[in-house]
Formats: sequence, structure tokens, C-alpha cells
Amino acid sequence: MSQRGPRIHDYAGGEFMLAYGETSGPQLLVLQPLFEEMNRCRMLITSICRALTDSGIGCWLSDLPGTGESPRGPEMIRWSDGGSAVQAAAAVIEGETGRAPAIAAFRGGALLDRAISAPAWRLAPTSGRSLLSDLRRSAIASGSDPAHPAGYTLSPDLAEALAAADAEASPAARTVRLATDDRPADARIEGLPLWRRPEPDFDAATAEAIARDIADWIMA
Repeated sequence: MSQRGPRIHDYAGGEFMLAYGETSGPQLLVLQPLFEEMNRCRMLITSICRALTDSGIGCWLSDLPGTGESPRGPEMIRWSDGGSAVQAAAAVIEGETGRAPAIAAFRGGALLDRAISAPAWRLAPTSGRSLLSDLRRSAIASGSDPAHPAGYTLSPDLAEALAAADAEASPAARTVRLATDDRPADARIEGLPLWRRPEPDFDAATAEAIARDIADWIMA
């Protein structure tokens, strides 16, 4: 059944995700960047999802607990809630389509992609400690309270676990980085680090390069 979407699905007790494209082809659960990086990359990732539907790939764009349109703020979230939500989202996708999803994780989303046993594609994965440092630097630069970086109040459990979190090594994961990033990767693409921009931004060439790499990987 071909549906370009987006269609709204509830999951994990009140969270929601948008579904794009086919339900009969490969299915992809998209884990967005965390915190302000998600806001900066939302247009990029939405464009990637729409491009992938043209290749017959179903994309499921989830808002994790404490992010986006979640009914709960980050001050209410434990680190384990993220992994549980990934499991719940994957169960909804498989129930809806009859296919277990692969994962595309962007930046901090890769900290959660081992919550299920699935092939994973990662773009510029980063550590939780690095994300916290970026948030605190932003707070200092703006004159706000570093204890509430960039306006976020993190629960003690979430802050502590995030500081220790890193993307888990896995033979089922493909790591892609930008050509300007010299850290280890399976492949590099030309593109702009939109998650570093001070405001949300978009670059069509970056979106096209990412979508092409994901499509080649999931269809292989």
C-alpha cells in the first residue's frame, strides 16, 4: 500500500511519530538529534524522509520522550525512557507493516539505536558528554544558567546517564560522517553540519547526499 504521508501514530503511552511513504517496502525508524540539534535539523530530516519515500522506503519520524511534541518535559524523563520508546516505536512499525524496521540515527539519536536489534545507519554520532558540553557553552554564551542549559531542565537521572553515554560499537551499524570530520567512519559525504548552526537551517545538497547513502544502504 503506497501512502506518502505523513500519518500520525501514537506510541509509548502518549508520544507520537509521523509515518511517510510505503508500508510494503523496507521500513526505517528515524531517531533525531537531541535537544537544540533536533530543532536545527528538523527540516533537513523531514526532507530526507520525503526523499526516501521516492525509493519505496517507509520512514517513521519519532519524537522521543522529552523532545519535540512529547507531553513530558526532559525534567520528567529517565534515560531508560528513551530506549523503551525506541522499542515501542519499532513494535508499532512492525505491527502496522509486518516488517521490522532498520534505524537511521542522527547525532545523539545514535546513543539509543542499540535499544533494539536492528541494522543501524548513523550520521555523525556523538557522545552524551559532548552534547551536554555544547548545551552548557550555549547557556554561558547567552548569559543563561548553565544548570538549565539552553532552557532545558534535565532530570538528575537523565543528566547523569547522558554524561556517560556513547554510541555502542556494532557490526550492524554503518557510520557516516561529513567530509570535514576526520573521526573514524565507514563513509564520508559532502555536506554542511546544520546541527552547528545558531538557527534552524536547510541545505538541499546535504539532504540529497544523506538520502542517497541511506537508500543505497537499506536496499543493499
